[in-house]
Amino acid sequence: MDSDKGRNVGSVKKRLFLNASWLFGGKTVASVFIVLQTIIIARILGVNDYGLLAMVVAYVDVLNNLFDFRVWETATKYIGTFWVRGEREKTLSMIKLSYVIDISSGILAFIISILTAKLASSYIIHSPGAYTLIWIYSLSLFIDTASSTSNAILRVFDRYKQIAFVSSFISVFRLILVFLLLYLGMGISGVLFSFVAATFTEFLIRLWIVSKTLREYSLTGWWRSDLSLIKDQWKGIAWFLGNTSLAATLKTTSDNFLGVLAVGYFAGKDAAAYYRIAKSFVKLTARLREPFYEAIYPELVRISSSDSLKGFKSLLKYSTKSLGKITIPLAMLVILFAEQIIRLAFGEQYIPSVNTMRVVVVAALILQLTFWTGPALLSVGRPALRTLMMLVSSVVYVALLLLLVPRFSYLGAAFAYLGYAVVRPLVSIIALKASITIEKERLSKLKATEPPL
Repeated sequence: MDSDKGRNVGSVKKRLFLNASWLFGGKTVASVFIVLQTIIIARILGVNDYGLLAMVVAYVDVLNNLFDFRVWETATKYIGTFWVRGEREKTLSMIKLSYVIDISSGILAFIISILTAKLASSYIIHSPGAYTLIWIYSLSLFIDTASSTSNAILRVFDRYKQIAFVSSFISVFRLILVFLLLYLGMGISGVLFSFVAATFTEFLIRLWIVSKTLREYSLTGWWRSDLSLIKDQWKGIAWFLGNTSLAATLKTTSDNFLGVLAVGYFAGKDAAAYYRIAKSFVKLTARLREPFYEAIYPELVRISSSDSLKGFKSLLKYSTKSLGKITIPLAMLVILFAEQIIRLAFGEQYIPSVNTMRVVVVAALILQLTFWTGPALLSVGRPALRTLMMLVSSVVYVALLLLLVPRFSYLGAAFAYLGYAVVRPLVSIIALKASITIEKERLSKLKATEPPL
């Protein structure tokens, strides 16, 4: 019996490694082209215009995170659970519900972005003409409304090879468009039009792959499914969705946008550009982490759905060690050669961001090696605890930004991010330990009530 369980854990690790490898390959290729894209944009636009671009993108993406429910984690949890249990009709209903929520929230984010563009230009970005740039980039919100659910479907049915292909192809396509429109002298507008065009292309390709996948599993016609079939699950779905949406909003906003907006507001567009450059390599390492997050979450859902925690901790340790072999050497290289990297890639004009990059890379490494706390809490049905830990760490981060950025500009933002990176995993690990203990007690009681064979 133990040997069977061991083989089962081994097969899960093997599948996790394979899926993560596909995602890692795709995202590595994408990351290389994104770095090249960043270098091209930063060099051609210069410090001031690059800072303006960074603030426009950050503002629109913050709104997207505030109003978009980011349904993929909820969709993965419930579509995967229904499918594992053989409940085909409920699987179809959950697909429909996920798309309805996804599309509605994306449209809402687009409308809010359009309506608030002029106010943001004047009072946040401090560039009155920037509202037209916000309008351009907001189109990507409208186009990309259904991407979360589509990605969840592809993950549930192990279509990681296709996910990797889309990620790689779109990064190359976007880089070519950015270079072409900048070469034609279209400036910031050209960059944003490139982003929108790439988003539209990605939407079409992903839609085709999802349709093909659903046909293979006889799950076509989901739009005609009856939502009342999962009526008894609505309360649980709403609770799970609300918590994952809020937690994802806090996480993404804190990781990617709060620092840029705070630096731009208190210290100006040049300082925002320096901070954005400092975080550019952090975004690269984050893309290396994403494959493990996206691959491990469905596996943890399968384990928890089968009412067994066998292999749970083993899977977490395995994924952390695998990621650490990549990210720790990469972080050390960036810390040691930050000045040379910035001078070679971006030019002398961005040298002030060297020490900021070093601090941010340390913070990112801490977050990298504790990436598993979020999916682990979700898989054992503790979304509220993940929300709580994100709320606590985000409040600490905002307080540190308000304290440090007015005095120390972009370097202060880096140390604020480091404080956030220490608090977030600390709170998460405490919550996860308590959750696993509670889940083990539940499973023990469940086994005790089962009649003997």
